Amino acid sequence: MTVLLGLVYACKPTEKGYRQAYEAAKSKREQVDPDEELMTGGHKLLNQESTNWKIIAGDSVQVQHKFIKPIEDAKWPQAGPYRLAVAKLKMTTNAKSMLSDLQKKGKLNPVIATDGKDTYYIIAGSATYADSLGNVLATFKKDNPKFQYIGMEKEKPLIIVGR
Repeated sequence: MTVLLGLVYACKPTEKGYRQAYEAAKSKREQVDPDEELMTGGHKLLNQESTNWKIIAGDSVQVQHKFIKPIEDAKWPQAGPYRLAVAKLKMTTNAKSMLSDLQKKGKLNPVIATDGKDTYYIIAGSATYADSLGNVLATFKKDNPKFQYIGMEKEKPLIIVGR
């Protein structure tokens, strides 16, 4: 009987064990994989500050989660939560000027979107899946071969996952 009681007490969970399990579960929830579905439904925590990289159309492209919307009642170029941003500007005047130039040059129908914090993105296109933006990026590069990705990290386009 003493041996049995000793075994029960030896297997009793400790605070340290609970803490380790909690930390492991928390780190799993905080991981963000932009290639999975939009991570809605509350089954994962969405870390809006996370940054990942993905290769599309032969380019290494940054992926970020942000809530952005088109300005002045404009509509997204296509349906889908993945947006291809090709420039990041601080002034609407500059964004509108760049948008006008891009609209004259190519087949895409870009829009200006904002995060509501005085940052404006030129969105070249949207898609349901990140990989589908490869066609948008290839078309954009063909229409604008010498384009400089103003305001973008490492002078590369950016995929924004949002609404």
